[in-house]
Amino acid sequence: MTQRVQDAIAKAKTCIDNLTVLSDKNVPHEVVCNEQTFFTWDNEHRNPSQHPYLFNWSYYNGVIMEGMYGAHKGDPENHAAYPAYIKDYLDALIDTEEDGHKVLSRNRAGYVDHHGADCYKTAALMTLLADENPDYAQICDDLYRDLTCPTHVNSKGNIVAKDFSEEVLGHNYWHSWASGKPPKYKVWLDGLYMMHPFVTRYAAKHGDTAQLALVQERFNWAAKELLAPNGLYYHAGNSADDVCDFFWLRAIGWYGMAMVDVMEYLPEEYMEERKAALKTYVDGMLKYQHESGMWTNLVDQPVSDGNRLETSGTAMLVYTILKGVRNGWLDESYREAGIKAFVAMTEMKLDENGLHDIYLVAMASGEDNYQIVERYKTNEGKGSGPFIMAYSEIAYLR
Repeated sequence: MTQRVQDAIAKAKTCIDNLTVLSDKNVPHEVVCNEQTFFTWDNEHRNPSQHPYLFNWSYYNGVIMEGMYGAHKGDPENHAAYPAYIKDYLDALIDTEEDGHKVLSRNRAGYVDHHGADCYKTAALMTLLADENPDYAQICDDLYRDLTCPTHVNSKGNIVAKDFSEEVLGHNYWHSWASGKPPKYKVWLDGLYMMHPFVTRYAAKHGDTAQLALVQERFNWAAKELLAPNGLYYHAGNSADDVCDFFWLRAIGWYGMAMVDVMEYLPEEYMEERKAALKTYVDGMLKYQHESGMWTNLVDQPVSDGNRLETSGTAMLVYTILKGVRNGWLDESYREAGIKAFVAMTEMKLDENGLHDIYLVAMASGEDNYQIVERYKTNEGKGSGPFIMAYSEIAYLR
């Protein structure tokens, strides 16, 4: 390992530690248990009155915590404080009912059974810890039922598994169903990431082969219908002919992370298709990798003040590529591109003030809302989380 890579790893760890385990502001149970406080990475300051199904159960918190879990798994000695931090967060979300049943707090976790795709990212983390924690296992059982049971009627009177997945969409879930109204584009790339690591991990553990087959079908649909002629993937769509025309880096990044996370748990019989799809994905993205090693916010357009080299999506590509190589799904020759991107982020976008140029939010509205200068933020959770995920794969290189 070169000195430059070692310096990048050390710099990244300092940033992550200062943001989490060494922070006097981001103490999980203190933040979660006070609805007037927020993690410093929560630039949108979501709260129960504004987003009752996206409070401290917000997906970017789950990404941050899972990244810390992965870093500890890859290099336990250098991340010894991470498991307690993760547990402090998850435990703060849980209530006990009178009969002893463990549930997610409506106010603190924000979970409701009709919330849509985004919140299952934290659920995916719980599946990784369920074997050692019966409370997490019980909660995962309930969440899985709410999402997949073909007879379970939720609090809105819907059966999610029937009412919000359609054959024409490869049985993919709609991106959101909390409002009861479909968005213009029903299958979003980030929705694949929010939902399917949870579903796949749980289904694999419990031998639910029917759900694993659905996961394979859903990813095959996306690999075919959302792949554009230029080798990139559409942000959202109902078919190949009804898509958002902008190639947004973070959306494409979510899809890559989703692929490698579900591949860990799918049956071997599905893996040839998944490996081929992963290679197609990475090859398409590498055509647009900037000479610095990063990618631009709109992947197919040149660098400008409105279209900067963007951190969150670049971090997702690092995670996807390095995890693919580590597991033998991608050839070793791909590793260099992932390491180059990681080093570039630490050298170009990370300083004593934090991680810069994280695009706050964009919608698949059919308009170009991906180049608004004011939306580039520092230490924003949707970028800090993927950066920690990328670091978690770098941890295996030590």
